[in-house]
Amino acid sequence: MPENKKVALKIEGLNKTLGKRHILHDIAFEAYEGEVFGFLGPNGAGKTTTIKCAVGLISMDSGKIEIEGKDVNKDFEGAMANVGGIVENPEMYKYLTARQNLEQYARMRDGVTPERIEEVAKIVGLSNRIDEKVGKYSLGMRQRIGVAQAILHKPKLLILDEPTNGLDPAGIKELRDILKHLAHEEGVCVIVSSHLMSEMELMCDRVGIIANGSMLGVYTLEEMISSSNGATTDYLIKCSDVNRAYELLENDEGYEKKIVNEELEIVAPNENAHEIISAVNRKIILADIGLYEVTKREKKKLEEVFIEMTANGGDQIE
Repeated sequence: MPENKKVALKIEGLNKTLGKRHILHDIAFEAYEGEVFGFLGPNGAGKTTTIKCAVGLISMDSGKIEIEGKDVNKDFEGAMANVGGIVENPEMYKYLTARQNLEQYARMRDGVTPERIEEVAKIVGLSNRIDEKVGKYSLGMRQRIGVAQAILHKPKLLILDEPTNGLDPAGIKELRDILKHLAHEEGVCVIVSSHLMSEMELMCDRVGIIANGSMLGVYTLEEMISSSNGATTDYLIKCSDVNRAYELLENDEGYEKKIVNEELEIVAPNENAHEIISAVNRKIILADIGLYEVTKREKKKLEEVFIEMTANGGDQIE
């Protein structure tokens, strides 16, 4: 466990069988307070089943789940007191205002004051719309008021199952900013399940990847990038005379060079890539060739790495 990080959710050896199908296979990971943890996998990988076990919506066959140190099986109420969540879609009374919906929910939780309702409305950016009926809300606004409802009792763990489904890019960014604020400023452990790496890489501090009911691992985004880049670094060079620049470098050894779409591509070993690209730039400039731009190209995007890792995800199980 990282230094000074408190475990909000701990899952060990989680197994689940439905009929003759072994749905979850020894699922194990930890998520910490103050981070956005992405729970990623293809549709049918076992994300929702795992989440439903964690919040007690379905029973587990074997394993252990702790929330803030409380065992879900042995102290269910104590564990759930620390949890807020939206599994699938947030449900609201559409004929009531957002404030009235939050007041109804507050009745089920101890210590939720009118001031706290105002506070969560401000956190999710709906202070000026809180007295409008939810039936008039857009999907993005309903998602935000759903988050407000989920954090009303100040949980240490917030679990959201596919929260960006159906949202437009602006709605996704709004939700992303809210969740990052809750984690990094309020110290909440935010767990977000999704099958879209492109969304999660802008939001998450770490990601746990599941496929075919088994965990493939937990990684920081930096670790995933590092694993995808391989042993070489690619640079693209724009200059005034790409053919002459290529001829100038043609006999150099220790790296690859070629012309791609009227740009010079340099492929250098990671261990001395900086020295090589520096020498290449110097040669081009000393030859009085105009050097316009040098860019480092990622060999793979995180989304490509994720697709490769989960390519054998197999059966649809959710």
